[in-house]
This record gives sequence, C-alpha cells and structure tokens, in this order.
Amino acid sequence: MALFFMSKKEYLINWIREISEIRPELGGFAVCPYAKSAFYEIIECCVENLRPVDGYDVIIFIVDDELCLEEIQKWVEFYNDKYKNWKFFEDCATYDTFVNGIKTNNGKYNLILAQPKEKLLKFRVKLAKTEYYSNWDDDYLKEILEDDYKLLESWDSNPIKSSDLPNQEKK
Repeated sequence: MALFFMSKKEYLINWIREISEIRPELGGFAVCPYAKSAFYEIIECCVENLRPVDGYDVIIFIVDDELCLEEIQKWVEFYNDKYKNWKFFEDCATYDTFVNGIKTNNGKYNLILAQPKEKLLKFRVKLAKTEYYSNWDDDYLKEILEDDYKLLESWDSNPIKSSDLPNQEKK
C-alpha cells in the first residue's frame, strides 16, 4: 500500500518496522534495536490529554499537527515533570533527526513517545555494553540519554556484538 493512503497508525507501524531493520551504516544495529519486540500502543489525542498506561514498553501519542518543535518540547518537559516514572520524548514532523545519516524520526506526524523509566534504563544499560552508541553524534546522544549519558562510561574493550541483541529486523 502506498504511504500516501495509509492511516496514521499504519504509517507508524511501517516506521516501527523501518527503525527495527539492521543497518550496516549503524554497525549492524537497528536505529531502535528493541522496537520490533516492544509492546506498544498508538494513541491519537490532544496534547493536553496524554496519560501513560502501565503495561507497555512504549506509548506513541499522535498529537496536534499544528504544534511546532518548541511547543512539543515544552509539553514533553511538562509530562516528564508530571509523571516521574515515565520518560517522554518528542518526534516533531518538521524536525528530522539522524544517526550516522540514517533518519530516526517518523517525518510525518507530531508524536510524543512515553516509556517507563525502569524498562528504558534496562535497555540502555544493555546497549551501553555494545558499540551501539558509537555511531551517534555526541550532542544528539546527550539530548536523548540525558542523565543516562553516564552509562557510556561502562563501554569496555570487548563489547557485545549487534548480532547478540535479539529482535532486530534483518534488512
């Protein structure tokens, strides 16, 4: 089906497949190595009405199209302050992000993603023991990891290979 005729949810499911694909440009990792196996929910709602729901690895909120990056970032900050056990991230339709030349954002819809902090930390600890983050621009890495940036100090001389991480989608 052409992307033009897909529903928002279908488009995002396709994006999840894309960011789950193993990429040689990323050292054999997917943009998001755990996306394929994540238990997720896609919810379309007004940005004022976001509420995380327990039991998911990630909740993808499709929010108002007319919001600019700065407005979405302010809402993300608001929700990060409000829900201390969750981590919220923006994915703005008008702001493309890349890791080693590979586009990471969906590029079409304004999204706010919510992940339980405890689960997110477990995934980050596993990835920090690999070379996954070596392809990331340091500024983008600091923006995404924030306080968890210190995990990168755990890199060692014998990192886990990308092929040792389960659930990546082979291209």
